[in-house]
Amino acid sequence: MNNSTRYNAIFTGTIANQQTQDLTQRTQRIFTDTEHLSNLARKWKNVHADKAQGHMFEQLEVIKFNFDALKKDSDIYAQTTASMGLPTNPVDIVIKRGNETIREIQAKSCNSAARSTFALSNEKYREMQRLAPSDQHSEIERLLKKRIEAGTLKAEDYEQTLRNLKKSLSHDEIASTGTQYKEAFDATNPNLADKIANQYKLDSALIDIHKSGMKAGKIGACVSGGLTALTESYSVIKGEKELSKAVIDTAISSAKGYATGYAVTALSKGITHTTSHFLGETISKSLTRSNAHVAIAAGVVNSAKSITSYINGEIEFENLSNEISHTAITSTSSFYYGAAGQMLIPIPVVGALVGSSVGYLVGNLIYQSGLLALGDDNILVNEAKERRRQIEQLCLQVIPQIQEHRRQLEIQITQNNELRKQGIDFGFNLIQNAIESTNPEIFILGLNKIGEQFGIILPYQDFDEFDHIMKSNEAFVF
Repeated sequence: MNNSTRYNAIFTGTIANQQTQDLTQRTQRIFTDTEHLSNLARKWKNVHADKAQGHMFEQLEVIKFNFDALKKDSDIYAQTTASMGLPTNPVDIVIKRGNETIREIQAKSCNSAARSTFALSNEKYREMQRLAPSDQHSEIERLLKKRIEAGTLKAEDYEQTLRNLKKSLSHDEIASTGTQYKEAFDATNPNLADKIANQYKLDSALIDIHKSGMKAGKIGACVSGGLTALTESYSVIKGEKELSKAVIDTAISSAKGYATGYAVTALSKGITHTTSHFLGETISKSLTRSNAHVAIAAGVVNSAKSITSYINGEIEFENLSNEISHTAITSTSSFYYGAAGQMLIPIPVVGALVGSSVGYLVGNLIYQSGLLALGDDNILVNEAKERRRQIEQLCLQVIPQIQEHRRQLEIQITQNNELRKQGIDFGFNLIQNAIESTNPEIFILGLNKIGEQFGIILPYQDFDEFDHIMKSNEAFVF
């Protein structure tokens, strides 16, 4: 496996990671939604399920809506106002695009269609989308029409409810699958809520992995195919290769690029979501920002290719060791330099791409120099180990001295802080005495004492000096 193939895996993975961030963010939002579902089940576990199920109903509809948005690659999403810290808001669910609210929804889940109908038909819910358990939808429609025809006092409210009634949370082409009353009721059981949450996490992660992999595969095919097309065209022009053979080689390279791009990105997304599930969203975001998941995935994919070649008898064990060693060094170097590049050049893709490229080059040079490798056969490696041993001995001798100097420095800092604190306290005591005795001279003395602790001296020591300056014709500065 040549260097170009290894680098293309990192290059494609880095670009694809940025190009698929929207999919990952939507998936992470579903992770957050499902965590909220589990938390709600625990929060309301001591409340009768008939009452608590209303909260579960809203959250289930949000999860299902956002799951459909992820499948259809839409940028709109739903959120309960309760999860936004607004539990008393008349709006139960909002549908948003970015920070803009594009739809407001009132959701009611009661143990009968009649109760849901009445609860939804409040005049304060004007022109909101109305949402009730999907198994009650037909009966609610029938009751609304019947009450409208009867000409009751709430006929206008019933007409508005009927006009805005939906079987599931929906907007444009995005819609949940609907939630039945029993489904929301059962979800109040924390164990079942966790099971539902984990299933949606798994399903959404798999969708992100596949969709991101598909996008990355196209990028990989373009990169590998494009580079191969250039080299093959040059060979054809020079007469070194037939056009038909060049076309076939380009097609094969594009297919390999697609497979590599898909594998690297799919694996990197899997690392991201697995980290988020087991270690938390904060650690997962840190991993993503550092580009570590791409470097790890590229290393795994490149190593897998080398192992496959060895199993198929295409390379010897020595070549396998060298290739895996090269992959490990360049992947690690790309990860560290990619993270540094992203900090130094805070432009999406650009910083990580530049850093990863430099890191790959540095890692490649380190490998070729023989400073790092598997095994001890290289003379440079042995020499480096001896130098390291000498440095370790020197450090062991110096460490006690450094520790003693640090201890002395800490004592000096502590004493200095204590003296400064005493000086500041003394200054404030003088100011307090000055206020109580209305003596401005003591007040100035107190200010001077405080200023001394920070190397500051007042330009005027008493009011006589200040009056003299004010009455003179000399220029002065405060």
